[in-house]
Amino acid sequence: MIKLNPLLWLYIVSFLHGLGVNSSSTVFPVYMRDLGGTEFLVSLSQALFFLVRGCFTFFSGVLSDTLGRRQPIILSFLLFSLAHVLYALSRTPGSLLASISVQGIAAGFYWPVVFALISGYSNSEDSAHNISRFLLAFGIGGVLGSWLGGKIADSLSPQMTFWSGCTVLSLACLSFSFLVPEAEQPRNDEKFDFRHILQVPPKVRRIALLAAAATVVWAVLTVGMPLRLRDLGASYSFIGGTRAVSQGINFGIVALAPFIIGRLGFQFVLPSYLLLCGLLMIGVKISSGLLTTAALFSLFWGSAGMDGVGWTALVEKTAPTGKVGTSMGILRGLRDFFSLGYLLIFGFVAQHWNMPAAFIFVAVVLIGLSVTIGSYLKSQLASQTS
Repeated sequence: MIKLNPLLWLYIVSFLHGLGVNSSSTVFPVYMRDLGGTEFLVSLSQALFFLVRGCFTFFSGVLSDTLGRRQPIILSFLLFSLAHVLYALSRTPGSLLASISVQGIAAGFYWPVVFALISGYSNSEDSAHNISRFLLAFGIGGVLGSWLGGKIADSLSPQMTFWSGCTVLSLACLSFSFLVPEAEQPRNDEKFDFRHILQVPPKVRRIALLAAAATVVWAVLTVGMPLRLRDLGASYSFIGGTRAVSQGINFGIVALAPFIIGRLGFQFVLPSYLLLCGLLMIGVKISSGLLTTAALFSLFWGSAGMDGVGWTALVEKTAPTGKVGTSMGILRGLRDFFSLGYLLIFGFVAQHWNMPAAFIFVAVVLIGLSVTIGSYLKSQLASQTS
């Protein structure tokens, strides 16, 4: 067996994860609408995903602080694989709606725990870089998966996209099980207790709430982008290609994020990317050409590459010893519940007014958040230096 640093094996697993889940994410919303689902039902399916993921995220973060990181992650990959089997067997919008809850459980057991695992392999100087590399590997897999997902759906069928995703995610599960050890024994000696879920410092909760408010960008990626491109005449392959380009730009920003944050600071970088995303949404609302709209979406999601590294690194930096998993659970759980609300609002506005109106809603939220978050982080910096 080739001996690699456990983090390198984890990056390989992250690549496989991105390859598997993004191939299905490219196809899922359009396939659901092609089966007869409305814009609101597509938004509702994504909202259900975030609701389920958010609930299990709160639980898994605390659990991993007590029992370790490996078991929840292995369970999550098994559930990811099962979800793709259910997608492939679904033939109605209702069955797809039910199946996505399984993937929500899988994601809830994965994301806060895997970031806590990375923290265990890192020190304070290289944690942001390790988070960036992990997300970069996921993003590279996502680019390839997005393109392949659309090609397989057009050339063969959407069901074959889901079966191929199941195969890749099963391989990710096996790879993690045999090649990625526990980083360290959890340093929290307390027994698991549901009352510990929200027991983090107020500063962590405030940062998590601000990060959660920024999740409006996910409504655009998961619902707005594929449905708007479909309305303008795009095929599965074109939508998959646009998503691949978007994620290519996104992981480029992810790769640069630690250096940009190190040079400019959280207080400048986080508000700036939100402002840029808001302005790009105004451009999407104005645009009526397929290629121009696809380019604007690509720049939008590319700019949001700062989101994952920036907020995760800020919370990891703030979290107390023995509470990293709990803090990550608070971050990811709150973000999922805010995403749920944004998706429902986005779907309601898109169905009862029109899709361009939904993009203006996103733009207003993002620009307002840019000002609010910038003011808060600058005040925190001022209080630390005074």
